[in-house]
Amino acid sequence: MKGPRVFMLAAALVLSLGQVGPSAHGDEGVDKKKLERIKREMLEKKKELKRADRKERSVLSELDKIDRAIRSGSAGLADQQKQLREAETGFREAAQDNAETGRKLAGLKRMYGQRLRALYKMSRDGTVAALSTDSLSGTLKRIKYLSVIAERDRAVMQEYGSALDRLTARQIEISEKKEDILRRKRTIEAKKAELEARKQKKAEILASVRKEKSLYEQTLRELEDSSTSLWAMIKRSEQEKKAAKAAPPSPRRGGSIPAGGARLPWPMEGQVLTWFGMQRHPQFGTLVFRRGIEIGARYGEAVRAVSDGEVVYADWYKGYGELIILDHGNGFYTLYGNLSRLNIARDARVARGQAIGLAGDTGSMKGSKLYFEIRRNGQAQDPLAWLARKQ
Repeated sequence: MKGPRVFMLAAALVLSLGQVGPSAHGDEGVDKKKLERIKREMLEKKKELKRADRKERSVLSELDKIDRAIRSGSAGLADQQKQLREAETGFREAAQDNAETGRKLAGLKRMYGQRLRALYKMSRDGTVAALSTDSLSGTLKRIKYLSVIAERDRAVMQEYGSALDRLTARQIEISEKKEDILRRKRTIEAKKAELEARKQKKAEILASVRKEKSLYEQTLRELEDSSTSLWAMIKRSEQEKKAAKAAPPSPRRGGSIPAGGARLPWPMEGQVLTWFGMQRHPQFGTLVFRRGIEIGARYGEAVRAVSDGEVVYADWYKGYGELIILDHGNGFYTLYGNLSRLNIARDARVARGQAIGLAGDTGSMKGSKLYFEIRRNGQAQDPLAWLARKQ
């Protein structure tokens, strides 16, 4: 789509330039005003193409793609760091075993040296003298004694050789483990750099959204579309469940959201960053209707269910990042977005106060936080009207 437009623009500009070039009759003068006009037109066309390209690009989709890459990269980095720790543990164990083998080899070497000196001394004293005795029984005893000594010497020599082989093998293993650790460290550094580059890219896009009204409004429209699609999906899912049941659907077990009043516990402690309802952007003046609230959170902090319910969604969703939706019965739903980890799966039953995930920054434009909604029969409710008042 963009390619043909650029080609047509370039062709038009070439034709325009041809009209102001030297005539077939050898005119040498060039109309400077026409050239200036063409330059201005080229500049305007470039700006127009840039604006069109920006409109065609989905800011939310680009942010979502980067967020997914960051999540995947973070998981890969964590896996590499785990493998590095395991490799370092294996290296320490091999080094300890190597040291123990070395000490044992040193002891065998001393023993072996003592036996060599003893054999040398026996050879100087004369084995025949050692065997000479007045009785046959004495000679046989001495021969048996010398046989035992010789067998022991052979065992010592074999043990020494085996220990030497083990020591050599351990040294090779240690060398290989060192190389493996260095390789993993290089991989980790590369993944860290890649992760930082993606985070920087996200920061640049968010900076553009904050500075440019058109991008900000485009992002709001995309978030609105994403929210509409999400709840339409939930509604379809509920209709399919009802249709699959032969008997009339009974109320869900555990629906305990009260009919009114601020009685629900907070999903987590934290400062409210954005409030429910219609708000005006301080910079652009754009009116925004917020269907939930954002709660400031430490990365990895536990997020808890505000009431008993059933998990109807637990996965990634564009604009929300890692997302959990709970059905509490009687038309009540709660939504928990921007999580860094999901502790539960779809169709699971959860209890009030149960940790269902960890706070994070997936899909977030403001860093680590929790996005929280309450819906009643599909309509967004002000969470502060339902959550317990803070002291």
